[in-house]
Amino acid sequence: MSDRCREVLERLVEATTGSLPPQGREGIAEHLAVCESCRDEAAAIEASVARLRQAGRFSVPPGFWEDFTDRLNARLTADRVPVAMRLRRWLAVPRHAWGTAAAILVVALALSAAVRFGPVASRPDPVLPNARTLMTESMTTTLPSLVEVLDTWRAGMTPEADLASDRRGP
Repeated sequence: MSDRCREVLERLVEATTGSLPPQGREGIAEHLAVCESCRDEAAAIEASVARLRQAGRFSVPPGFWEDFTDRLNARLTADRVPVAMRLRRWLAVPRHAWGTAAAILVVALALSAAVRFGPVASRPDPVLPNARTLMTESMTTTLPSLVEVLDTWRAGMTPEADLASDRRGP
């Protein structure tokens, strides 16, 4: 198959349906005059387009999509595979097994290094002391009232049961 054949086949559906401008169709017609395989493909596409035009517009009956999505959701939930089975299938593929083993090894090495060498000492934030000097008395008295406003706002946005459990704490 030549490059010209590929180019013509890519534009053949547009030419057959009439969505290709006339100047684009001229080159295709010239190619079809000399290439039998592209002519056969064009004939098959023209036959398909003719059948589709004869069939007319397709419309679904009322309630089709709701019924379809309900059945699809039911099928998806019925076919749900337990996690252990999915993990077994995942690890049965050698490239997944090696990748999983490598990831576990990296995590184990990172954890052992963290335990052995301990936490890294953090440096104090150089901006924090300067920020504390900028805090005024009115700011420190306003901040607690902002917390109360936020709690009041949250109370209007969440159900009472969630609010009561938030106040009790974890």
